Amino acid sequence: MQTTTAAGAGAGPTKTGWRGVLSPVVIVLGVLLALQLLLALALDLEGSDLAPAGSQGPLLAFQPDRVTGIRVQAPGGEPVLVKKTEGGWVIPSLGDLPAAGHRVTGLLAKLHGLQKGLPVATSEEALKRFKVADEGFERKLTLERGDEPPVVLYLGDSPGFRRLFVRAGGDPAVYDAELGLFDAPDKADSWSNRSLLHLDAEKVERLMLPGLTLERKDDGWRLAGLDKGQEQDQGAVDDAVRALTNIDFVGVVADKKEPAVSKDASPVEIEATLAGGKSVRYEISKLAKGSDSLLTVSNRPQRFTLSQYMAEALTGIERTDLLKKPAEPKQGPTAEPLLEGADESGSSEPAGTTASGTPAQTQDAAESVAPEPKATEAPAIAPEPESPANSESPGMGN
Repeated sequence: MQTTTAAGAGAGPTKTGWRGVLSPVVIVLGVLLALQLLLALALDLEGSDLAPAGSQGPLLAFQPDRVTGIRVQAPGGEPVLVKKTEGGWVIPSLGDLPAAGHRVTGLLAKLHGLQKGLPVATSEEALKRFKVADEGFERKLTLERGDEPPVVLYLGDSPGFRRLFVRAGGDPAVYDAELGLFDAPDKADSWSNRSLLHLDAEKVERLMLPGLTLERKDDGWRLAGLDKGQEQDQGAVDDAVRALTNIDFVGVVADKKEPAVSKDASPVEIEATLAGGKSVRYEISKLAKGSDSLLTVSNRPQRFTLSQYMAEALTGIERTDLLKKPAEPKQGPTAEPLLEGADESGSSEPAGTTASGTPAQTQDAAESVAPEPKATEAPAIAPEPESPANSESPGMGN
């Protein structure tokens, strides 16, 4: 029999048989890979069951145009109602004050667009924890639909910016929705139309304030009663008209009880005359507490509160603020005032006399006439005196 030596065995590569390839480890790994492929295929075939959460349908079933009222309730408070009328949305608790239509329609559009996603929780304990339970919530929204059953939505805690946990009435599931508590305020005046008191300046003929009157002419607004030489500041006049015709309030006072006003400041009255002769009168009074002011309007049963900035913009208009400032004369070099008894040179000596006592004219004349000495000019030679023989001595007789 032929044998193979150790040297011969190491001379060439060792051949691996099928037994090494089909080892138990390789077989197990192959089976696992096949199972993964089958599982992926099965998930792909049943993908419709794991579609995005939004495809499970709307969270609330209603039509916005069928809603006749929105009722908002906060824990421990009276519900706030916004009601739909033929003239638009109003707030009954504020004497049917017009509501902001864009706020109402915006909320209804958001609620109608909410979709069911994957539920965050469904247990009773979770409803309390997320504050969407029947007796424990941040807000309870009720959409009234006339004779149809109302639609209820509970608003709870916030998981993030502009997001809330919500739950529809009768549904145990809690969802995460793109919504905020500010979308459903629980204060009546928060639903009010802040531009309610705005006037169309093109339909206003005259604005009267203490000490001044503004009139609308064909070429724009004019300050009445200008004196000779006065000219109005058109920019300041336009700013005043803009402030008076765009009054914004910060709150509504619908209680019968009159709020206390300050006794230290007198009310300011403003009147706007509209086209056709109708007029609207305003009275602004400083409140006794805080920095706000109370506004009473002749054509509204409600009273309003004004911020300090708005009140000052209305009551702080002065006639002088609407006039152009006179042009200041050009100023030349400023001359210093003369002392009493002093000449223009500033000296206090009598006129015509220098500080040394020398007559000023003589000194000036001497300084102007006396020539400067010449270095080359020889000194003058004095004449020789006459001899005694040729002259008479004084005091001698003939």
